[in-house]
Amino acid sequence: MTVKRYQKGHASILFAMVIPVLFGVFMLGSDGARALQQKARLQDATEAAALAISAHADQNESEGEGNLGSEVNRKIATDFISAYFPEEKINTPADLSNLKIIRKSCEQVPDCTPDGHRFFQYDIQVSLKYDAWFPGNDVIVGFGDEIEVAGASTARKYQSNSIDVVLAADFSGSMDKPWGGGSRAKYKDLLDIIEDVAIELDNFNDLKIPDKINTIGIAPYSHYARRKEDKKNCPQNYTVINGIGNVEHLRFNYNNGQVNYLNTIYDLKSMSYANDSRCAVDTSNTRGANFYSISLTDDILPGNSNNAFTSQIKKFKPLGGTASYLGLIEAYKILKTGSNKKKLLVILSDGVDSAEHTPIGQKGPQGTRYSSRTYETIGKKLVMENGLCEIIKNDLSENGIETTMYVIGFDYEQGDTNIALDRCVGPDNVLYAENKQEILNKILSLIAEEIGHLK
Repeated sequence: MTVKRYQKGHASILFAMVIPVLFGVFMLGSDGARALQQKARLQDATEAAALAISAHADQNESEGEGNLGSEVNRKIATDFISAYFPEEKINTPADLSNLKIIRKSCEQVPDCTPDGHRFFQYDIQVSLKYDAWFPGNDVIVGFGDEIEVAGASTARKYQSNSIDVVLAADFSGSMDKPWGGGSRAKYKDLLDIIEDVAIELDNFNDLKIPDKINTIGIAPYSHYARRKEDKKNCPQNYTVINGIGNVEHLRFNYNNGQVNYLNTIYDLKSMSYANDSRCAVDTSNTRGANFYSISLTDDILPGNSNNAFTSQIKKFKPLGGTASYLGLIEAYKILKTGSNKKKLLVILSDGVDSAEHTPIGQKGPQGTRYSSRTYETIGKKLVMENGLCEIIKNDLSENGIETTMYVIGFDYEQGDTNIALDRCVGPDNVLYAENKQEILNKILSLIAEEIGHLK
């Protein structure tokens, strides 16, 4: 006897059990593939942003807690990521779940060796949250309402081209006072900074790359520029003291002794560094100096000779009033003697030109009641009315030479400390620093040039 069994509904039950699993696999596959695509896009975005940030060469000084990076660098990164993810409506760094930018000096990177190229490294880390297509529920598996992907990239800013660097360094009496960025006198921190910059340039020179030799010079100034000179070459008294003579770059009218701005500009362009007189008279109570200009040289560190750059500057001490335009002109004349295709002129100063003394009379700083005759006013007229800085930059930039000018200040406030210097280099090239290391990093960043990136 045969018994027939009917299995009604079993297939439906099996189908109902399998469908959520199949649909879950579909959702995981769809959102998973999308997550891989989003991660790849984020990686591309961070790499592009890292290159842009390293090109911009910002100091990356965090303005809030957490050391997340400077506002400008975070904005650059956000703009690049937003361009790669237009559908996500990313407008500010806050729209990203995590964005961190780290700037490292060469010494902070294990790959940096004495035999290698010098660089600054920028590391970018970022996470991005976006809505899942299929978030899932209690029955069907999914990634949840949001999916988070992360990306990271690194870029390095190298120094590749050789450069002529001249530092117009303030050695007036005010530099012998302490400042907000340290416990020592300003000039002592200044000398440390100059020595560290010189060492960095010499490290590059040690690589012995043909036709890539960095040079450095210095134009220290007070109320005169100063240069080494033999006393017998100056017929008047109070000119050369301890083998150092006074250089006055201003020209004066014979009839009334006032500053002749036209002749000053003319001689600026026509009188070479070698032909400048070193015999200006100084009868003031701040006469004499323990500093002097050093022409461009690649004899930077002790060991090569007894006259190395860093050996000489260690003996410098500040004295006298302040005429920053003299340091600027002196630095220009030194820089003009260089042969590299890239030139950098950096004015290092607390910025305040003497506002109660005048060079008129040609005997060093003399007290005056007339504001129109002061060092401060003369500097303003040279820069704002006679185009001193435009003439300097245009002359140095001839024949395809790239020339950049900066002011880096000790306790310096743009628009208040020295308006003439602000106008001279432009607002974007006035850099501030709160301590010695910041000033050093700013100068080293200016020296670095070429951009490379790591895979």
